[in-house]
Amino acid sequence: MVRWGAIVLTALLSLGLGACGGSSGGSSSTATTVPAPDMPTNFSVVRTQSETLSATLTWSPPSGGQAPTSYEIYRSTTAGSVFSPDNHLISVAVVPGQASYTFIDNAGLSAVTTYWVVSAKNAGGETPTGEVAYKPVGPSGGDLSFGNNAAAPIIFADGYGVSKLQITGSWTSDVASIDYNTGLRPLTGILPGTVTTLPYLDSLDTYVLDGVTYYKQGTPSTWQAQWANGAGTPQQVVATWGDNLLSQTLTSSSTIRVEIALAETLSTPMTAYTMKSLYGSQLNEVQGTDGTTYDSLSAFVFATNAHLTIQKLDASGNVVYTAYDQTLWQGDGPGFLAGEVTVSGNFTYGFVWQMKNMTVPTGVSKAGTWRITFSLDPTSPVGTSNNTSIQSTTNGVLDSPTQTHIDINIGA
Repeated sequence: MVRWGAIVLTALLSLGLGACGGSSGGSSSTATTVPAPDMPTNFSVVRTQSETLSATLTWSPPSGGQAPTSYEIYRSTTAGSVFSPDNHLISVAVVPGQASYTFIDNAGLSAVTTYWVVSAKNAGGETPTGEVAYKPVGPSGGDLSFGNNAAAPIIFADGYGVSKLQITGSWTSDVASIDYNTGLRPLTGILPGTVTTLPYLDSLDTYVLDGVTYYKQGTPSTWQAQWANGAGTPQQVVATWGDNLLSQTLTSSSTIRVEIALAETLSTPMTAYTMKSLYGSQLNEVQGTDGTTYDSLSAFVFATNAHLTIQKLDASGNVVYTAYDQTLWQGDGPGFLAGEVTVSGNFTYGFVWQMKNMTVPTGVSKAGTWRITFSLDPTSPVGTSNNTSIQSTTNGVLDSPTQTHIDINIGA
């Protein structure tokens, strides 16, 4: 383990100088060297969400030893010697009791593989982490973004992928025969030209946990669980609303993540990848696979006729305001319904509700009860007829085989 620096008071005293630089007057003194802290833990570098040429660094304090007084960040495009004064980027102050730190680096990055180190520093010196590599995603026309890999089986109920394109092929590990119309990774052009079969497990993007090597989501490593074209076959699903809608305290200044997943039991198993939560939490959570697969007896279902409605209720349960009423593919980003692969590799319908930025009519309060309704329209935006039936609902209320809702309370 590399450690820098040691307190120089002993050397000053040996030259007849006191701590303030004056003569010692012939007196003798013994200096105590302060041990350097241990290295920071859980250090990771990932893409800053929805940003290009930006990296988000996260780490936790040392697990023991002396407390640091600052964290020092080093960066270089050359591996092997990042921990050097020439590569020092910035100092981050220690906040007593803080369990984790985040630093967003967007200063002069380019779309080339870059290496970072974070060290813990005090008067006795500093101790660095190992180097962590990440290739920043460039702007439009530059490097492609690495999204999440599907690790759980998916059935495309209407024969259309999340990209609004009709599926023409079938699931395969042969890269040359992949149907990109599913909208799942790999997207066209992101794999090295030498890769002919999936999975592609990149040795530069690994994380060792309990002695097992994992390959992280959101990196060049690419895998794809089994999927199937379900057009023409009735899909019987269970709808599950995201736990956060009931477990978190939501207020009128919140940004609310709305998720609902459709899943069905299989009679014939489909191939899934083993996933593990590696570190981080919420938006900064990182998961990965060790490359092993298993037979899954359940699959997520993507139906193109999904419809989301968000409405404010009065004290009597009557609708007084409709904030959102939309189908898929009406737009991209926050405020639009989409089918998404999560960091765990599962599939969900996702919607980012920016309550804090929403303007409501005069006389309508953001605080109170809101009803979120998910339904399956008779016909989808691409013209397909519904062939999905909701059998039950987790967390919410089943209104009919084509509709479920959940009521949430928003504080002031």
